[in-house]
Amino acid sequence: MRKEKMEIFKCKPGMLLAEDVICNGSKLVSKNTVLNSYIIDKLISLGEYSIYIFVLENNDYLNRYDNTRENFKTDYKLNINMIKKLINKLTSTNEVMQISESIVKYLDEPNVIIECLNSLKKSDEYTYTHCINVGIYSMLIAKWMNLSLDLIREAIQSGLLHDIGKIKIDLEILNKPGKLTNEEFYEIKKHTIWGYDLVNQNNNLSKNIKDAVLMHHERADGSGYPFGVNGTDITLIAKIVSVADTFDAMTSNRVYKKGTTPFKAFEMFMVEGVKQYDVSIIFSLLENIYPYYIGMNAMLEDGRIGEIVYISPNDLMNPIIKVNNELIDMSKENNLSIVNIFV
Repeated sequence: MRKEKMEIFKCKPGMLLAEDVICNGSKLVSKNTVLNSYIIDKLISLGEYSIYIFVLENNDYLNRYDNTRENFKTDYKLNINMIKKLINKLTSTNEVMQISESIVKYLDEPNVIIECLNSLKKSDEYTYTHCINVGIYSMLIAKWMNLSLDLIREAIQSGLLHDIGKIKIDLEILNKPGKLTNEEFYEIKKHTIWGYDLVNQNNNLSKNIKDAVLMHHERADGSGYPFGVNGTDITLIAKIVSVADTFDAMTSNRVYKKGTTPFKAFEMFMVEGVKQYDVSIIFSLLENIYPYYIGMNAMLEDGRIGEIVYISPNDLMNPIIKVNNELIDMSKENNLSIVNIFV
């Protein structure tokens, strides 16, 4: 794809924005947003004359997108089976690398990734899908932070292995539907130490990966575990995995608990998370991931279903949803919430 400047009046729904749209010093629409009628009309009403879009060199984009999506789904299912074997073998380096390479090939396809992750989460296989998802989200965050390909690979492998210490924890505790007792939570917290002990035996895994397994529950304000260290002592990859881990844990369904929406996760990171996580990593995730939810469907708590037509870069928690011919601005709906996002 190449970038081309185009008059707004010539833009059509489905075109992909190639540069941020800035108006009076404020970002209106982010790069990589798929244009729709609402966004085009909004830009026209604000007096925007032209924008940069990606122009396809041929007409194969939709076919390639569909093929990439199907390939990703196939690889995802294969990776779940492989992560099961990997965990049972207590970290087989070959399989870690194999899964990592099958993920990194989608590095430049975040649109496919976000769409598929929204639809492929199975509550009955959460333990395994969570490892894959954290590896994938860690890859995206590292990419959006402009890290090297080697560090991106380490981020993926760290995400895949971050919870491996949980194999030593009783399943009744891991899958307990209610609140954990203090003793049970103390047991859960041991998984970081146990995981580190497991990966530390493998000389083919880097120190960054081992440290991420150990430190992914440490927090910038010192409130984490196992050591309660603060942000300056937590490694970069561990910080990335901790954000990816939290985002996936919040938005995934489990046998005993339904996941929340990405918008609730955005709110947590922006309100509470700025104290506990590296702010630069939070914003690398939020500023880059939100455009991919535009165009998805949202179910409201009153049962209505509509399309997410716009998310303001200045208010990521409150999208605008089109239900039939009605536009619902969630920032003005105090008694209405989004209960589900789906493709």
